[in-house]
Amino acid sequence: MRRAVIPAVAAAMVLMSGCGEDGPGCGWENRPKSFPIEGEKRPVRIRPSEEHPGLGGREVTAALPARPDRDAGPTAQALYDLQEKTLDMVGELGEIEPGRCEGGELALDVGDTTRCTVTYEDVEVPWQVKITNAVPQGLGEPYGIDYQYTARPLRTVVLAQEVYDWFAWEAGKNGPDSLSAPREPRCDRLPKIFTAEPGRDTGYHCQSLSWSCTNGDYDFEWRDVPIRVDEEGEVRVGGSS
Repeated sequence: MRRAVIPAVAAAMVLMSGCGEDGPGCGWENRPKSFPIEGEKRPVRIRPSEEHPGLGGREVTAALPARPDRDAGPTAQALYDLQEKTLDMVGELGEIEPGRCEGGELALDVGDTTRCTVTYEDVEVPWQVKITNAVPQGLGEPYGIDYQYTARPLRTVVLAQEVYDWFAWEAGKNGPDSLSAPREPRCDRLPKIFTAEPGRDTGYHCQSLSWSCTNGDYDFEWRDVPIRVDEEGEVRVGGSS
């Protein structure tokens, strides 16, 4: 899933679409042919798309070897699961390898946490694994224990193309005639791959054109929206979900 991203030369005057009118002579069809726009124009133009970004479960499963069985132990199984979670979080297939857990093995008492890592495209992705339950298997003398756990990303990998794809979908998901879609979507030029902290803005932005009009007097501005990472480590931009 790749989409052309066209760098654009900054210009003071543009022709665009938008909405927001008040009074006679304020329809979009009455706008001036060229007009100044308040704010900074971001350098990367985004083409709206109706294609939802991200990976499906089958794509993730097909990209990995078979899941280790019970005999491999809970640490190997957790590291496999973290590879799945990382691919799902990043939203793009790439070279991924299991890393290790601090101390070599998961701490398996209920309530224990362990820092474990996997590697995506040579970038280390750390996770915190917490044991939430331990369920003996078998009647009488148990033959094993099933461990239940949660995994929280401590850092996430962000791909520039995936950010652009999310904003393209936000702009195009309701079709080309949607009045609520971002108009003339643009973004910062992002590093091809970088890491970010979950639950925080990345410091980068995308934007769309906003306009208003009163009695034939038009105002246009670039309206920025932050590129952020949610608590689950997934990228969100402009309300995308």
